[in-house]
Amino acid sequence: MQFSKKSDYALRAMAILASLPPDRTLQAHELAEAGRIPIKFLEQILLVLKRSGLLRSKRGVGGGYRLGKESRLISVAEIVETVDGELLQFLETEGYPDFPGSRGIRRCLGEAGEATNQKFRETSLEDLVLPDVADAMVGYGI
Repeated sequence: MQFSKKSDYALRAMAILASLPPDRTLQAHELAEAGRIPIKFLEQILLVLKRSGLLRSKRGVGGGYRLGKESRLISVAEIVETVDGELLQFLETEGYPDFPGSRGIRRCLGEAGEATNQKFRETSLEDLVLPDVADAMVGYGI
């Protein structure tokens, strides 16, 4: 199992936008810099997220990207599925060889994959951002 770079970068960009006031936008190059994401790769990801409705964009002066809906309504699973087409798959079971312990391995990895995917379904973008916002407030004495 490997979490794709595309999903990682999409989550970074979405989390950055979720940490901003709802009416604030960021341009692609600002998101790329803040998230340490290669700009060309990010532009492709932003287009997919925009087409799905997870992002909105505004052209011109003061333009950029912002969330398409409230961060509490966007799950990690929705972001991953949007950019990668499916949630994580821990083991390709088709064609997996039969040997002593193979059924146990398949079952264990299947359960681990389902637990991870369930966590992605339950976790909102807001959940990802809140700990950092709370830490910042404490740091500023708020």
